[in-house]
Amino acid sequence: MKKLLFYLCMCFTTTNLFAQVTWNTKGGLGVATCYGSDIKGSKTHFVGKIGVGFEYPLASNWSLMPSLELAWKGAKIENETFKSTLDFFYLQVPAVLAYRVNISDSWNTTLKVGPYVGYALSDHYELSDSSGKYSYKGSGSADINKFDVGLDAGIDFECHRFVFGLEAEMGFIKLDNNNNIKNLAFYATIGWKF
Repeated sequence: MKKLLFYLCMCFTTTNLFAQVTWNTKGGLGVATCYGSDIKGSKTHFVGKIGVGFEYPLASNWSLMPSLELAWKGAKIENETFKSTLDFFYLQVPAVLAYRVNISDSWNTTLKVGPYVGYALSDHYELSDSSGKYSYKGSGSADINKFDVGLDAGIDFECHRFVFGLEAEMGFIKLDNNNNIKNLAFYATIGWKF
């Protein structure tokens, strides 16, 4: 009888936990660049992201929002001697803590911040000198760090099940073993809650 009661309690708890979960999907476009002591002449680069995730309520207005994303990051670097374009495609997992402010019956604002962990599925770079005589394209360099860890912060506006927002991602891991260069990206996103 005790075992049956225990299993019933576990089933009720698990069902209750999953009943509170809200699933979502989103996509976004934005700009990315790099920062660090070894970067000179960094310019913004057009990037994007897509992802799926869920929201689990923790308290009245607080929730945890982990997701799985494919994120495109990179930079354009130009100075007197060369021009370079860097592209990185990451599989990343942000896990943000969110605070929701109810504006009206149909509008909410969510402030969110938390860490992300990413792994570069591919990298691509192009390098050319200022005269245009020398150019090089490549990918899969041994000097590139595949892992990235950083901070994800943003604000979402929700109208019923439609969500749109702004996000910023700041990487803490050097992209290149030889230089102090790190990711910095900004996205405008739209999504849908299920």
